[in-house]
Amino acid sequence: MVLSSRYACLRCQAESKKDTLGRQDCVVVWGECNHSFHHCCMSLWIKQNNRCPLCQQEWSIQRMGK
Repeated sequence: MVLSSRYACLRCQAESKKDTLGRQDCVVVWGECNHSFHHCCMSLWIKQNNRCPLCQQEWSIQRMGK
């Protein structure tokens, strides 16, 4: 899967986001369903619902990166 240099989180729609400490950009996580989100967005979501916000497949991280 090839991503453009202009990535946006599918949950918050931001291209970049500070981590929970406000120091650096959040890393991107891809689920087994190939939907991608900021790790900091998904970590909040998963506390309430362990499913992809878009397709409702059970959430399991496939890979992480920037």
